[in-house]
Amino acid sequence: MPALRELQIGFAAALTNREAARRFAPGVRAQGVAAERRLQVYRNNHFVGLTEVLAAVYPVTRRLVGEAYFDQAARAYIANYPSPSGDVHRYGGHFATHLGRCPGGETLGYLPDVARLEWSYHRTFHADQHPALDAETLRSVQPQDYPRLRMMLQPSARLLDSGYPVLRIWQVNQPEWTGDATVNLAEGRARLLILRQVVEVAFVPLGAGEHLWLQGLAHGLTLLEAQQRATAREPDFDLATALQRHLSLGTFSGWQA
Repeated sequence: MPALRELQIGFAAALTNREAARRFAPGVRAQGVAAERRLQVYRNNHFVGLTEVLAAVYPVTRRLVGEAYFDQAARAYIANYPSPSGDVHRYGGHFATHLGRCPGGETLGYLPDVARLEWSYHRTFHADQHPALDAETLRSVQPQDYPRLRMMLQPSARLLDSGYPVLRIWQVNQPEWTGDATVNLAEGRARLLILRQVVEVAFVPLGAGEHLWLQGLAHGLTLLEAQQRATAREPDFDLATALQRHLSLGTFSGWQA
């Protein structure tokens, strides 16, 4: 008799792979209903359930491509990307990449970036939130030590850089939107900080240097190293202004010397 772990692995594979289901079927007690049919019930529930999860995470993406296309893309995604966790809030992180490979997706070049924005929104909403760094706590740092500080971003903070106006696309596709729904794809890049503030998720537009600065800090660079990276891209980048802005926004949760 197979061990419990082997049964679980075999059953999980049978939910998404018909060949695996064929191999697993002999171990299923029919009791009046064919093993293949019993597995089909679970398979359908599995695909329907995870499709609903993806639709909840990516409502704008679904609206842009239509329900039929979305469900087809979701089914292919579920078959190729099994859930790594029992927490469904963690499922769907590779959907943007998957959309870029779907047939017909090349006609909507902005679609993967819209999906990335929605995934960032979703992860930000469900992320932990630490108390914001108070500017007063930095007064204990000697001026000569500032360049060596490493600023820690909030766990909810996400950065997005897109060649399309993805925030505008997202905004005009909200159910409550009543204004002009026109989107000009030539509007330019969208560089965003996505951050939770209390219970709301905020989209903060960023300059090119500011985006690189935060990106550097997120990867563990010191203030000086991140500033050098930012000024190489945007010579007018001002560290003091950027630091004050993000202290006010609550972007940081702490610092390390």
